[in-house]
Amino acid sequence: MAKLKAKIVRLQTKDNLELQGLLFETEQPTKSAVIHIHGWTGNFYENIFLEHIAQGLIDKSFSFLTFNNRGAGFVQEFMKKNGSNIEYAKLGGSLERFEDCLIDIESAVNFMQSLGYNNLYLQGHSTGSQKAAYYASQTKTDIKGLILLEPTDDPAVTKKDLGSRYKEALGIAREYIDSGNPQKAMPDWIPFGVELSAQRFLSLADPKSAEGQLFHFSDDLNELKRINCPILAVYGAKTQYQENPASALEILSQQLPAVTTKLIDNADHWFRRYEDELKSIIIEWLRT
Repeated sequence: MAKLKAKIVRLQTKDNLELQGLLFETEQPTKSAVIHIHGWTGNFYENIFLEHIAQGLIDKSFSFLTFNNRGAGFVQEFMKKNGSNIEYAKLGGSLERFEDCLIDIESAVNFMQSLGYNNLYLQGHSTGSQKAAYYASQTKTDIKGLILLEPTDDPAVTKKDLGSRYKEALGIAREYIDSGNPQKAMPDWIPFGVELSAQRFLSLADPKSAEGQLFHFSDDLNELKRINCPILAVYGAKTQYQENPASALEILSQQLPAVTTKLIDNADHWFRRYEDELKSIIIEWLRT
């Protein structure tokens, strides 16, 4: 793989959070770019497939921005800058409010538009797919297309993991929220490997939440039907987080008229060792 050149960028959201990222730009001027949105508790740099996708995009005259959103890490402090005043907000994947993804993605879109990019695509991985889809369904921004890598039916996964205690967990989360404690930690028997706030857990686990309903495949996917741009959806056949990914892709094909679906044999949730195949799928879809 040829050497990639990138520069660190700092985005400021309208609620004054600073979000960091990397911008890979083509040598020749272009109006086209892909914005990547990482998954739950992830970040803008750790997944190896990002390097492969960046190289493929640059070779085809697309610039590429990958940036941290307020769901990066489990719990961490984000700088808030308001003029000369600097504060810190404790956020991360355990505490974020899903709907605030609109603010984070807006900052990235505005930043790229300020550089002259007006042919923008959103790419999300895992929970980043929910965020990309939610943004496209809720805003009037002219997004040319969505690339959804491993969109996961989180309510179904949570229900399977919790078994008979699923409804109990939902009840506890609602009780905490109704009592004015949305950031109270859920009990440690919730199997996410980290303490989740009641607000964050309910957003993930409730099929009626803004987040949970997006890829809840046993429902009608009505929120996705509000999206009016082409969509590429890709799963690894051996994904750890979506039961029967082939069936999920079939449901997307049946319910969404402008979707292209791909299943990569033997690939896992992070497309490890299949990064080049993923890159080729994305590049081919962008070309067509």
